[in-house]
Amino acid sequence: MKKRPFTLLIHIALVIIVAGACVTHFFGIQGRVTLKETGESVSSFEKSSGPGDSRFPFSLALEEIEISYYPGTSTPMDYSSSLRAGDKLMRVSMNRVGEKDGWRFYQTGLGPGTSTLSVSHDPWGIGITYTGYLLLGIGMVGFFFQRNTPWRALLRGLRGGTLALALAAGCGSMGAEGLPVMQRPLAANLGKVRVYWNDRICPLQTMAYDVTSALYGSGSYKGYTPEQVLSGWLFYFDTWERDFMMEHPAPAKGDSSRKNRRLSEQLALIRLLGTGEAFRIYPYQTAGGNLEWLSLTGRRPSQMSLEQWRFMQTTMPRVKTRLLEGRNRAADEILTELREEQERYAGDWELPSTALMEAERIFNRAARPGWGAAVAFILAVFFIGLGLGWGCESGWLRISALALSWLTLLYVVAIMGSIWVMSSHLPLSNGPETMMFMALAALLGGCICRGSLIKGSLMAVAAVSLAVAAMAGRTPRMEALMPVLGSPLLSVHVMVVMCSYVLFLLMAFLSGIALCSRSEERRKYLSVVNRLLLTPAVCLLAAGIFSGAVWANQSWGRYWGWDPKETCALVMLLVYSLPMHWGCRRLSCFRRPELLHWYLLGAVFTVAFTYFGANYLLPGLHSYA
Repeated sequence: MKKRPFTLLIHIALVIIVAGACVTHFFGIQGRVTLKETGESVSSFEKSSGPGDSRFPFSLALEEIEISYYPGTSTPMDYSSSLRAGDKLMRVSMNRVGEKDGWRFYQTGLGPGTSTLSVSHDPWGIGITYTGYLLLGIGMVGFFFQRNTPWRALLRGLRGGTLALALAAGCGSMGAEGLPVMQRPLAANLGKVRVYWNDRICPLQTMAYDVTSALYGSGSYKGYTPEQVLSGWLFYFDTWERDFMMEHPAPAKGDSSRKNRRLSEQLALIRLLGTGEAFRIYPYQTAGGNLEWLSLTGRRPSQMSLEQWRFMQTTMPRVKTRLLEGRNRAADEILTELREEQERYAGDWELPSTALMEAERIFNRAARPGWGAAVAFILAVFFIGLGLGWGCESGWLRISALALSWLTLLYVVAIMGSIWVMSSHLPLSNGPETMMFMALAALLGGCICRGSLIKGSLMAVAAVSLAVAAMAGRTPRMEALMPVLGSPLLSVHVMVVMCSYVLFLLMAFLSGIALCSRSEERRKYLSVVNRLLLTPAVCLLAAGIFSGAVWANQSWGRYWGWDPKETCALVMLLVYSLPMHWGCRRLSCFRRPELLHWYLLGAVFTVAFTYFGANYLLPGLHSYA
């Protein structure tokens, strides 16, 4: 170990982290306190764990509470409280911790005139644990610069080949079917109207895509555009409801099958469309200065002007009347008037600009992760075939495939960049967005590296990631962030973890290729590649786990809670750490190529369960993802 100081430092750091967790468990104090906005001071709290009594060494009072909203909506963006702790004034909000004499306060929730805070007193445990995190980071970075390690020996053995670059990549008319709808140009104008949908302001076209996909499983129905489908449900509800019920049986009572649950969700959506509650298109500025979005059948607020109420009650009926009279141009003028009145009635609140709404409409039509998945799959087959010697030696084919790889990468970058601009936050907040980032990392790696097998395997990872992202719908889902997810640490945590997933999947694909290959030389070569990839993959996963722990401590006051996702990630880390110690005598069995390939092929199921199982099957704090 004297010649491998960073390897020793990694193991020491892990011991320090465990020691810090033990100190927190036995000596840390956890609890919560609810304060009233009256300014009344308290000196005690409700303790949930830890030694000693449940009292502060100072008085604590609430001065003011504040809720900030996303522009033009009633969706909370952040909760914050102004506190007086002894002689110190401080402000606590989501992802912003207040501290006084080693006591830490975390914003948990707000009520009418009250603020609930989590309380933590753990100066030694947090200090020890963060020291371990720092040493672990230094050790993992320094490990790759140590000379006398089995990992560097493998790297030297392949020097002069293509592996170094591969590692750098680690990271209103009647339609043909007789259903009444708007004419396509008129329906397109309807799609420009702003609506409050999924806790954000977006064009009705976005809602139309979501509704069409939810009810019919695709982006169109019987040749109608999504806007035409939505116009049918809006203005000709009875006819469209009969058409739907003719093709879908009534849900069976007591049947909990997935098909029956989906049908129940579809019928619930149809009820919202039929009552008009889904169409929240009328902005109203309340007396308190907030902006609410009222639906077609919303009741009149007591202080709403008669002019605005009359406009709400007559706009859509006027459009329908013009449609029945065949006066499409008049109906189009009313829809244009509606968009102008939305801006007027929003008052001082700034609504998304017309240019931004138009950009989202273009995005809805052009952003198709499924197209990228198909192209990435074709590229994967081409490059893997090239690496296995199936022919395709033509120079222009290689150049064309490389150009197509870069175009696919730019396409995914354009999709994620568009989501970033329209949602005003990094697109890493839900499943489809994280899968697209994973595809982005894989595509970047595939474009940079030179080895055909590695390039093809990375393209296969990108194809799988984009296909999973496309399963969420024709367009990626954009929603307002939960206040707790606004921390920059979340973005770092997600990006690092997803890069490790790319490497784990890459190793699985390479192992699959090796096991299907009859060439013993190729199997040995790919086993060397996988052993080299294994170390940075485990280091990235560890860095992701511990960056997530720091974020959790800033948000909830604890860095580890045995949440299902945390536990699964820890199990995955242990599973992949085992073959990483192939240099040890007792684990030298992992030097055998065939055993290593089978192990890595089986270990990838822990990645799949950690992502899909913990996110969608097990309850926990990570269910948002």
